[in-house]
Amino acid sequence: MPPASPAIAIATLHAYFGAAHAVRAVSLDVQEHEVTAIIGPSGCGKSTLLRCVNRMHETVPGARVTGSVQLGGLDVYGPGTNAIAVRRHIGMVFQRPTPFPTMSIRENVAAGLKVARNGARPSRGDVADIVERALQRAALWEEVKDRLGTPATGLSGGQQQRLCIARALATEPSVILLDEPTASLDPISTQRVEELVYDLRRHMTVLIVTHNMQQAARVSDRTVFMLAGELIETAPTRTLFTAPSDSRTEAYITGRFG
Repeated sequence: MPPASPAIAIATLHAYFGAAHAVRAVSLDVQEHEVTAIIGPSGCGKSTLLRCVNRMHETVPGARVTGSVQLGGLDVYGPGTNAIAVRRHIGMVFQRPTPFPTMSIRENVAAGLKVARNGARPSRGDVADIVERALQRAALWEEVKDRLGTPATGLSGGQQQRLCIARALATEPSVILLDEPTASLDPISTQRVEELVYDLRRHMTVLIVTHNMQQAARVSDRTVFMLAGELIETAPTRTLFTAPSDSRTEAYITGRFG
């Protein structure tokens, strides 16, 4: 059988901050219903690459992108494609939990629904169902179901991060991007989020940036190693960590630099 089309196809992507060349000619296919982890030392371009996928990089003054990103049948940087249309298909969660501080738990989860539905306002019953489903998928429902109207800032750090994941899941994206989602969490909260990431592959494609190689080994199907803005190697996770094909990858995963 012919190979399945990738969920995300990145081709010869370059990203710049002014004159600084942050991502250099990266080409990468991200397969559907897999978790793909991007690892590499600080400043190697992994978070920049992630933000190029949903056109967040261009929101930085002086930043620009060349190359191609295909999301299913959507040309992310094609003429006539706007960033809002792209983000209807892609959820994103950042390093630090970012609940909206003036909103309740329920309102946080439902915040993106109007944009996702081209401005159409879902009914109250629809919102209740969507909020419950998103919180269930984020493994948070049982912990918050009796206080959905209370401020989101009353949750613990780990709960807030799972709330942000629920908010991203509420719009039913085909892809979710996670930028160091456990970097600011304690070990127990980290474990909960990792279990959630591992489970999400059943519903969508996951692309995660992590500084933690052990985390990449635990949650991902495929791992990408970046260095100085370049994609050095990509392989099934077990292969990359046990038999890397590039000496720079081996040096990084064995701790000789990083």
